[in-house]
Amino acid sequence: MGTLTQWAIRSLALGLIGAALLGLASRANADPISFELTLAQLTTTSGGTVTFKGTVTNNSGQDLNASDFFFNFFGFDPVSVNPIQDLGVLTNFLISSGSTSTLTPLFDVTLNTVPTGSIFPIEVQLEDINSDFSEIVTVNVSVPDGSGTGTTVPEPASFLLLAIGAFMICLVHPWRRFMEGLSPR
Repeated sequence: MGTLTQWAIRSLALGLIGAALLGLASRANADPISFELTLAQLTTTSGGTVTFKGTVTNNSGQDLNASDFFFNFFGFDPVSVNPIQDLGVLTNFLISSGSTSTLTPLFDVTLNTVPTGSIFPIEVQLEDINSDFSEIVTVNVSVPDGSGTGTTVPEPASFLLLAIGAFMICLVHPWRRFMEGLSPR
């Protein structure tokens, strides 16, 4: 009987420890802060600026001001792209715990002089003063090429290679027929 009791106590203790670990893991996976953009891809001209707008959700457990949040920008071309935070810079407002802000400018992206048809991805993450982090979101800023498609037209050298290839096929095809006619049957 003593062995059965010890087994039951050990099982109960392991079950409680497992439940506690699962509870901690689920809390660690929940984002205490997050942001949502109205659009994740915007278009501008070379040298232009775009503003990404959206909302911020605060589930950190305490009330925070907009100035208590800041954006981390990474994975972008620093020669061509300059991201600048708007959230909490010009206007500061309260985002209560358990609430979502109204639609507001979150950050701007200014492009330097860049070629048309370019697309610039930027990875963005929100952080608060308590070192809580949001998920990473990738945004894109593109510069259309004038055709409205955002893609570039192939350069003349590509057309030259295509023409040479077509010419070679035309030369080989008749030669092959000629050679087949000479072979014994």
